[in-house]
Amino acid sequence: MKLKVILLILMFISNIYASDFDINNLTKDEIETLKEIKRQGQAHGLSYSLMAIAIKESSLGKYLVNVDTKDYGLYQAHIKTVIDRQNAKDTSWNRNKFAMKLISDFKFATTNAIEELAYWQKIHKNDWSKVWSSYNGGWKYNSKAAREYSQDIASIIRELKKIDV
Repeated sequence: MKLKVILLILMFISNIYASDFDINNLTKDEIETLKEIKRQGQAHGLSYSLMAIAIKESSLGKYLVNVDTKDYGLYQAHIKTVIDRQNAKDTSWNRNKFAMKLISDFKFATTNAIEELAYWQKIHKNDWSKVWSSYNGGWKYNSKAAREYSQDIASIIRELKKIDV
């Protein structure tokens, strides 16, 4: 019950989109977060994608819950996808458990995002535009929203490559 109350509180205070992020005014903590994301993604060749997604989705952890879409954590993973990936039963308890884990466990959230990107990378044969679109839109990667998301990720990556992270 305690877990559910904490999750509900987080959901209400964090239901904001990460549209106000300014890559040119990174704080010391944000730079450290980017460096850690970069380290975690290097072995998979996903550093810049992960960094850009974390910026786009949660403003590097400022907004960890989206009540409307049921997405959680640094990379805003969709809870049903995470539950499926964990081979867990879709129950209220498991939704809460994995949502809290996505919010509080950097390594779990990052591993999940890596697995999601790797899945779409294989499906789309390294067509990054489609990979990023699918990260956002799943099989509806050709939707206008998913294509715009992909363009945003590409733009954030270009900006990230200009700064020393």
